[in-house]
Amino acid sequence: MTRVHQLAGATGSTTLDATYATYAAYYASIAQADESSDGTVRHRLRPEIGDGTIEVTSLRSGFHIVRYDVAFVGGHQVGYAFPGDHFELEHCVDGRMHISEAGVGTGELNAGSVALSPRCATEGVVAHGDGERYRAVSITGTWTGLESYLGGLGAQAVPAAGPEHVARQRYLGRSAALHPAAGPLEEIFLHRRSSPGRLLFMESRLVAALAALSDGLTVTAPPADVRDLALDEHEVAALRRVPELLWQQRHAPPTLAGLARASSMSVRRLTTGFRALYGTSVKEFHRRRCLDRAAALLVETDWPVARIGHEVGYASPSNFGYAFRRDRGTTPARFRRTHS
Repeated sequence: MTRVHQLAGATGSTTLDATYATYAAYYASIAQADESSDGTVRHRLRPEIGDGTIEVTSLRSGFHIVRYDVAFVGGHQVGYAFPGDHFELEHCVDGRMHISEAGVGTGELNAGSVALSPRCATEGVVAHGDGERYRAVSITGTWTGLESYLGGLGAQAVPAAGPEHVARQRYLGRSAALHPAAGPLEEIFLHRRSSPGRLLFMESRLVAALAALSDGLTVTAPPADVRDLALDEHEVAALRRVPELLWQQRHAPPTLAGLARASSMSVRRLTTGFRALYGTSVKEFHRRRCLDRAAALLVETDWPVARIGHEVGYASPSNFGYAFRRDRGTTPARFRRTHS
């Protein structure tokens, strides 16, 4: 039976350090800490727990940036219970994590999704599958600390996440409003250089993520035909399989008609349902996933650029180079030099 680790915040606590202390105890129970000179503590999973690291960087602002690159042996479960002041913004770069939120339901953070803790008490369990690699970046702190930080910058507070049921759905990674924050958060995940400007870079990306989050929460509501679309449970399950179908067949991507047949849906139902669920089109979601994976491989491996382009589904190095440069504003080779 998989052990359930417990993670709980102190009720009434409004200090960022007190919030992180709850995580530190959890990390100590599963990993060995290695403190470096660049302001990051690397928690390396014990062999009996799994493989990988949880890297924690403490910023001058008081927030903590946590990067997960882990695969647990036999699965892994963490029970959590936090008071309403707990703040966490998490972006899944690759892999998946299952969430069961008490009184709300279940959700799954998978590649590309973003989750935001609601400003109310939360309780539930997160779970990882046996051997499944999970790569993600999280910003942790308190809502009170966030307001103080933004006030010090002369910025307005992050807009309310909406009614409690909406806020809780966003905690389960089910909101397109959070997607704008994914870009800055992923830049944090990919940045590996140890340099004098490292912490400044992290702080700048934190500000960018908060700005994107603020913009995302104040955008105009989606069109009525998407907003009011009622999806049955089996349709949601079918739509959640679409990204993996596209990834598995990335060297010869299926057409929308083919995806619709595989999902037992009409093309219109597939496209509107996918946009309602993920906040973007099928094509754009898959393009983003391929290029995000390419960016990760450029940083994490020494593979030739052509091999990486083929790995993520591009038929030729020139097509890959053009797509990557258009998306990131730089060539794959220059991106590798900057982030390695």
